[in-house]
Amino acid sequence: MKQLVTLLALLGATGAACPTRVLAQCHAAFFPTYTCHHQHRDSCAVSKPFVPIRLGGSMGLLGASDQAGARYLGAELEAHYWLRPRWSAGLRGSVTGEMPAPSAPAEVYAGATQPRLLLFSATWHNQLLLAESPRWRVAAEVGAGLGGASLYDKAQQVQQKGQGCGCTTAKRLDTAVAPVTEVGLMATYKLKRSDGPWLTVRGGHRQWHGSAPFGTPGQFSAYLLSVGVSVPDLTHKR
Repeated sequence: MKQLVTLLALLGATGAACPTRVLAQCHAAFFPTYTCHHQHRDSCAVSKPFVPIRLGGSMGLLGASDQAGARYLGAELEAHYWLRPRWSAGLRGSVTGEMPAPSAPAEVYAGATQPRLLLFSATWHNQLLLAESPRWRVAAEVGAGLGGASLYDKAQQVQQKGQGCGCTTAKRLDTAVAPVTEVGLMATYKLKRSDGPWLTVRGGHRQWHGSAPFGTPGQFSAYLLSVGVSVPDLTHKR
């Protein structure tokens, strides 16, 4: 009787130690023949939860409006690292497509009869988390770096390099580069998937510090709005 009680105690201790998702000893040679009553899958199919890390990134569609009223559409890409639980830093790059310039005398755009403009930037960004919950967060952003604007004339077509089809594109007349600073807010919302991305909306202002050989004075300071996703799921447990 004493041996039977001892055996039952050992079996009970083994059953209590059995996890709900994965058995501690997968197909061991002397593993007991029973399984936990909560186990529904093969004991070797380990399901690892998503583990937040410090490195993250985002991508999205970018809209911009400069001081002369020109509208731009493009994309932005960012990578950042969480230095502190509420502070991250990283690099962000953006570029727009060639968009029609607002109406102006020909000399404003270097004599182009059908001027088109393209904006681009590369900035170092800092992000301060203002508020967060398991489903959303709000952060303030500041950045500094280089911004650029390129001027094209659609009326002057040139052949694309490396293309054997005879395709043409608008001729680039000039490019201006200057220091820029950015300030804005970011809001994110967690999608339903536990390991999925965050829906991300950014709004802000880019200040152009310098002159350009084309365009009106201060034209390339712009208001920015982007919509995209950010990953991974960085929670307050960073």
